[in-house]
Amino acid sequence: MSRSSLSLDAARRLPGASLLLVAFAVAASALPGVAVWLQFDRSAIAGGAVWRLVTSHFVHWSGEHLFWDVLALAVLGWLCERQDRERFLKCVGLAAVLIPLFLWMLEPWMMTYRGLSGIDSALFAMLAAVMLREAVVEHDWSRLGFVATISLGFAAKVGFEIVSGATLFVDSSAAGMRPVPLAHVVGALVGLFCGLFVRPIHATTPPFA
Repeated sequence: MSRSSLSLDAARRLPGASLLLVAFAVAASALPGVAVWLQFDRSAIAGGAVWRLVTSHFVHWSGEHLFWDVLALAVLGWLCERQDRERFLKCVGLAAVLIPLFLWMLEPWMMTYRGLSGIDSALFAMLAAVMLREAVVEHDWSRLGFVATISLGFAAKVGFEIVSGATLFVDSSAAGMRPVPLAHVVGALVGLFCGLFVRPIHATTPPFA
């Protein structure tokens, strides 16, 4: 293999899209006044500022909120993008659109929303679904048990948020926010769909073969 081929392969394996999303989130939350212009704001969206539906994911309520969301995006994005960049981008795109739409319809009391946790949930669920499918096909029961355990942990986290009205990793009261578990549920469903039914570009067999 030539040096140019090796360089091209290495470039393709770099999580370039994930890094760009992380950089955008950090910049959007760091620049004064930008977060207010990009957040989910029900009245502004009703007035035509529809871009806020997507950009709301990339702004945050506090430095702690930003740190945990960006850390999860960096790790999960790197893992998912290395597996299949196109499937990663489809998952992020679907989650970025569907989460705020469901929040708009099913959470009419919610006036503002910020955060990447819904997209992070989508990437976690997609990664878990892919690993689960591979474990079943390869009869790798130890990996299957591991995936089942971390998936139960994720479900327990969402359940804790629903019952307690607080977040597990972020001090929501100090940040002046309240969790929106629906965003995590919708994100997880998007991730499961992408992991189980979106075919990788390099695949030669159907997803369940």
